[in-house]
Amino acid sequence: MSNTYLQTPPATPVQEFYSQFNISVTKSGLMPSASKIKHGSPFSWEDTKFIVKSNQLEVFARSEEETTKYHEFKAWLKANELSINEYLLSSQLEWKDEDIRDQTKEYPQEYDVNHAQDLILFNPNDVKILPNKFPYYFDTNVRHICIWSKLKVPADKESVVGDISPRTRRLVHRYLERTFVKRGVSWDQILWFKNWVSLQSVRAVSHFHVLLRDVDDALIEELMGNSGEMLDLEDYRELL
Repeated sequence: MSNTYLQTPPATPVQEFYSQFNISVTKSGLMPSASKIKHGSPFSWEDTKFIVKSNQLEVFARSEEETTKYHEFKAWLKANELSINEYLLSSQLEWKDEDIRDQTKEYPQEYDVNHAQDLILFNPNDVKILPNKFPYYFDTNVRHICIWSKLKVPADKESVVGDISPRTRRLVHRYLERTFVKRGVSWDQILWFKNWVSLQSVRAVSHFHVLLRDVDDALIEELMGNSGEMLDLEDYRELL
């Protein structure tokens, strides 16, 4: 599978894609920004591949039903005086505020094998796989999961939108290879992305989105709540 992604999305007008994919925009006082709703059929796998590979991540949208559920959830959070981060940490990840950390320093290559505490997808206690509570509008044979990290994933200093670097992409690619491909999932069944900083609804806790098409539910459920297969120092030496 090619590990090539555009680092900065091309300057195609977003409205053109909204029209192409039948997406409308709605505003709610519960949301800091407008919500996108995809009408009609869900995103096909080909649509999804195009969006991910071209890095037009702002095009992804939920169904009307899922958007309603999300707004109801936000209303529940407000009524219970909870932030989304508080809910996520206490009710889903079962982590503490103090578990979330930045790298201890900045490194010329973003990571340093001599500082293992600052390596993403390396320490199993730092990583947890969970289903996306409010997934985007995909076909029913596509599972939308998230890989959460206590260690914040550094943004690419060269990216104007807060994207991740090619180096980080190589590390994530290797992690997915170990976690899914070695379990029999083919690369044409996997897509993944990390929302740029400006698109993130949960910014305090770093996470990657993984989409799995026609993957056995038992395999996915086996991984839920676990870390997946961690990288080792040899992976880092090879990929940095």
